[in-house]
Amino acid sequence: MTKRNYATVNPCVMCQPMGSALAFKGIENTMVLYHGSQGCSTYMRLHLAHHFREPVDIASSSLSEKGAVYGGRENLKKGLRNVINRYNPKVIGVATTCLAETIGDDVPAIIREFKEEEGIGDNLEKDIIIVPVSTPSYGESHVSGYIKALDAVVRKFAESPEGPEKPKIPEDIEIMDYMENMEIIEYTEILEKEKAEENSQEAKNPDMKEILNRKLNLIPVESISPADVRELKEILAETTGDYIFLPDISETFDAPLREELPKIAPGGTRLSEIADMPNSRATLGLGVVSTNLALKYLEESHCVPGHSVPIPIGLLNTDSFFTELIGIIGCPIPEKYQKERGRLLDAMVDMHKYLYGVKAAVYGDPDTVFSLTTFMLELGMNPVLVATGSKSRDFGKRIKQIFEEIRPEIQPVVLDGIDFDNLNDAVRECSPEILIGNSNGRYIAKARDIPLVRVGLPIHDRVGAQRILIVGYRGALELLDRITNTILEATDTFTAPVQVEPAAYASQGEKDECIEGAK
Repeated sequence: MTKRNYATVNPCVMCQPMGSALAFKGIENTMVLYHGSQGCSTYMRLHLAHHFREPVDIASSSLSEKGAVYGGRENLKKGLRNVINRYNPKVIGVATTCLAETIGDDVPAIIREFKEEEGIGDNLEKDIIIVPVSTPSYGESHVSGYIKALDAVVRKFAESPEGPEKPKIPEDIEIMDYMENMEIIEYTEILEKEKAEENSQEAKNPDMKEILNRKLNLIPVESISPADVRELKEILAETTGDYIFLPDISETFDAPLREELPKIAPGGTRLSEIADMPNSRATLGLGVVSTNLALKYLEESHCVPGHSVPIPIGLLNTDSFFTELIGIIGCPIPEKYQKERGRLLDAMVDMHKYLYGVKAAVYGDPDTVFSLTTFMLELGMNPVLVATGSKSRDFGKRIKQIFEEIRPEIQPVVLDGIDFDNLNDAVRECSPEILIGNSNGRYIAKARDIPLVRVGLPIHDRVGAQRILIVGYRGALELLDRITNTILEATDTFTAPVQVEPAAYASQGEKDECIEGAK
C-alpha cells in the first residue's frame, strides 16, 4: 500500500469541534458557541444538518485578522452576550477552534471575567452555566472532541466541593524516612484526622445506600443515531426502570414537525439528571476502544462503578450489553428481547448462504468499526480490511483480539489514522466485495464498482440517517437485511434462480411496440 505521510487527502474523520457539538446538542436547553472564525460554525451547521436533516444553530465569536493579532477576548464576550440575549439558554458550551488555540486565548479565564462582569454565578438552578472545552481542529478528531465535551459537562455539573488537599505519603518512601522530613506532631494530626474521617465514613455507609438514586448512568459513543438512542432508552426503561442517558439526541436531532420552530430544540438530558449522576449505582459506557473520560471521572471522583462494553451491534456485542446490564441491576432479560434474539439467530441462519466468505472492508469511527467487524465475523463474512481515520492506540489490538477469538484463520489488514487516499490504496490491494461505512466512501465504491452499505456518521447522500437502527437485536436484524439485500442486488445474475422469461411477457412487449407504431 502506498504511504502518503506528507499531507492528509480527504480525511476519514471530522474535527474536534464537530464532536463537541454532538455532545452539547444532547443536553437540555444548551447552545453551542465556537470560539474561532465564522467559517467553522458554518461548516459544522451544514455538516450536521445534512446528516440529521434538522436545523442546527451554532454560534461563533467570529474571530478575524484583528482578533488573531490582538486576541479574541472581546469577541468571545460579545458572542456570549448575543447568545444569552437571543437564545436564553440554560447552558452554553464553548468549544475552541484552531485559530483560538493557535493565538493562545485563555478561554476559562475570559469566561470567569465575563461572569464577573455580567453578575453570573455558578448556581446550577439559577444561573447560566458556561462550559469551556479545548477542541483544536488540528488535534485528534471528532471522537476526542465528543469525549472531551462530555467529560467537561459531567465535571461541571457533578463536581464535588473542593477542600484543602491532604498531604500524601509517597508510595516509594518508607514511613520512618518520611517522618524524619516533617514534624512528628503534624504527622500525628494527619493520621488522627484521616482515622476520624474513615470512622465517620464507615458510620455513614448504611445511610448512604438510602440516599442513592439507584439509577444507572449510560454514556454512549459519538456515532449512534437518534433511532439507536430511542432503542437503548426503551431497553433501559424495561430493565432498570430509572436511568440517566447522556447525551440524549433522540429528540434534539430528530424532532417532530412543529407549527413554530423553537430556537433551541426541546429534549436532551435534563440538567438535574447530570448533577445526579454521582448518586447512581453504576455507569455503563458504550465503547471499548476510545477512553470514556466521563465514566472514569465518576468512578475515580465519586466512586460510581464504571463498566464498559462494546456498542451492542450484532449478536455477541448485544449479548455482552445485556449480560453487563443484568449483572448490574440483577434481573432477568425480558421475554421481548429473548424473542428478538431468536429472530436474529433465525435470520442469520437464513442469510448464511449469501454472506459466508464475502470479503468486506469496514471503515469509520473506532468503536463502530470494532462492533461492526465483530458482527461481520459472526455472519461468516471475511473482513479483509478494517480501518479508522482516528488515531487509536488500542484499535489494532482490539481488532486482532476479536479475530483470534472468532476466526483466527483470517489475517485482515488493520489501519488507523488514515485518510481516504490511503483507504483507496488498501481497497485496491484487498479487493473487497462490499464496503461498510459512512457515505464519504462513496467515491471509492463508485470508482471500483463495489456496493456500499451506509453506516455511521456522516451520511450525506441518502435520507433517513437519523432513523437508521443498528443497536440491539432488532438493530442487528435490520442491518443484516440491508447487507444481504445489497449483496443480492450487486450479484443478482449469480444468486437469483434461473428463470425463463414467460412468453406472455415477451410477446406483450412486441404488441406494445406495434401499437405505438400504429399511433
